[in-house]
Amino acid sequence: MSKPLSVKVPDELDERMRAAAGDNVSEWVIAAIEDRLERDMWAKSKQADALLGIDTAWLADEQDAMIRAQRAAR
Repeated sequence: MSKPLSVKVPDELDERMRAAAGDNVSEWVIAAIEDRLERDMWAKSKQADALLGIDTAWLADEQDAMIRAQRAAR
C-alpha cells in the first residue's frame, strides 16, 4: 500500500532535486527519505547504546564470554 504525498519546495531546491533525480523524482525522494530515516534510527540506536553503557569494550567482553562458553561446551 502507498499513500500520495504532496509538498511544496523552493524553486532552487526543486531544480537541484530534479537534476539529481533524472526521470524519476518520486523514486529519488523515497530513497532520500529512507536514507534519512535509517541515519536517524542509527543515531538514536547509538544514543541508546551509550545510555546503556554499550561500547566497543563491552562488546569485546561479550564476544570473549561467548567464545569461552562455546569452548567450554565442546
